[in-house]
Amino acid sequence: MDKEKKIQIIKAAVKRFTKHGLNKTTLDEVARDLRIGKATIYHYFQSKEDLYYKTLLFEISLYIDEIKSLLNNEAKIPQEIIFEYIELKENTAGKYRLIFELLLHILTGTQIEPEIQCLQELFKEENAVVKEFFKRIAKKDNTGDLPEFLAEQSWGLLFGGILKNTAYPPKETDASIGTGQSFKKESLIKELESFFAGKTEDKK
Repeated sequence: MDKEKKIQIIKAAVKRFTKHGLNKTTLDEVARDLRIGKATIYHYFQSKEDLYYKTLLFEISLYIDEIKSLLNNEAKIPQEIIFEYIELKENTAGKYRLIFELLLHILTGTQIEPEIQCLQELFKEENAVVKEFFKRIAKKDNTGDLPEFLAEQSWGLLFGGILKNTAYPPKETDASIGTGQSFKKESLIKELESFFAGKTEDKK
């Protein structure tokens, strides 16, 4: 029962923090959304900052669960899975807004200490999931630096796409500039092709 109540509070906080951010959200508002007393929130969380930290970790866990499901889809070829994984990250601003805001805070130097811890947790968990995917595909433990490169550097693709679409707003008639596939992924494609070529050679 306590765990369910805690999750309810976190889910309500997700909506508030997503819409108003940490500074403009109050625990009174979260409590009012749930029709509970603020004291109930303090029973589970030490402060608004503690609730925000736990809310970020909750959203990160949802994101990690989704990429696990995506990368474990054996019905699709590896290259297709990877590009769907990248597309998921491209849409972070809409689907995982708190993670997106976390990254923005880090990039602009406006982060608070718990956000750095959340970023470390995000990278640790995501790197582990992507590494397991490559180990499964390659059928070997040594997958080199490619898993970490893909997991971490693909966040740069997200912001590269945003910058490009801001500088050159996409037009419906311009197929060369889109929101989902607007990045230049040639270097990543070459890395992946090299990896899968090596995997094929290993099997011979």
